[in-house]
Amino acid sequence: MINPVLRREAKTSLRNWKIFYAVAGYILVVTAVAAITIWQLMYNSYNASFNPSEIVTIYIGLTILQLVLVLFMTPAFTAGSISGERERQTLDLLLVTKMSPLSIVIGKFLSGLALIVLMIIATMPIFALIMYFGGTSVQYIVAVTGYMILICGLFGAIAIFFSTVFKKTVTSMVFTYICTGILCGGTIIVYFILCSVYGSYYQAALPLAARLPLLAINPAVGLVSIICEQTGSYYMSEILDYGNYYGTTYKAITIDTPMWIINAIALVILIVLFLLLAAVRVKRISKKG
Repeated sequence: MINPVLRREAKTSLRNWKIFYAVAGYILVVTAVAAITIWQLMYNSYNASFNPSEIVTIYIGLTILQLVLVLFMTPAFTAGSISGERERQTLDLLLVTKMSPLSIVIGKFLSGLALIVLMIIATMPIFALIMYFGGTSVQYIVAVTGYMILICGLFGAIAIFFSTVFKKTVTSMVFTYICTGILCGGTIIVYFILCSVYGSYYQAALPLAARLPLLAINPAVGLVSIICEQTGSYYMSEILDYGNYYGTTYKAITIDTPMWIINAIALVILIVLFLLLAAVRVKRISKKG
């Protein structure tokens, strides 16, 4: 059976014409960036022709663009899931139903992500055009799309959690963006600092057990890993091997499992964790009420 909250949101929100405009606008932005990039590459070439080998640059640019859009849009659609009910004074009505706190949280979570997932899937044909020039394959496009949906799920779960903590939607959005910045930027900065400090002090590479947790919870690292695996770049290896040049001996740090798979597992764990914490918060709110 469909979650009652999800079914209600689907009937009220997803049937609105604003959803069509939002999806159309999102696709238009991604398409416009791709067209402008191709035109710019042709304009800068010597004979005003397009070099198919440069399609990888367009692919990487579109992937980064989509990640940035996801970072900004997901909290905007999900941060008001519970706090919005408080502001409209309808949360008490939702809590007196037979639904459990976890069911309410999951329903709000899925309904908030439905539009964003729809946007991401709608851009798959644009990425599929890259296959015409041999820049990627169907497997990698599906992998990037699936991983992007996981990123949406993580940010959505974080937004839902903060929505249960704060009564104002704006406050929930601000803390969600702060947490997003810490995960995407703060963890990699701490990673580089730890590698440098540990290496300069002990004259050895930071152990892999200390490296993986910081890299695993960073969503951007997984996306970089997928791109590097597709394009044959060694940038991911350089990140994993950072600070390994200290000491008299050098041994490359490698892992058997692709980094993006480790990131995907970590994202799933974080999503479940934040949803459970949000359910606990909703349960406390219901008891106070």
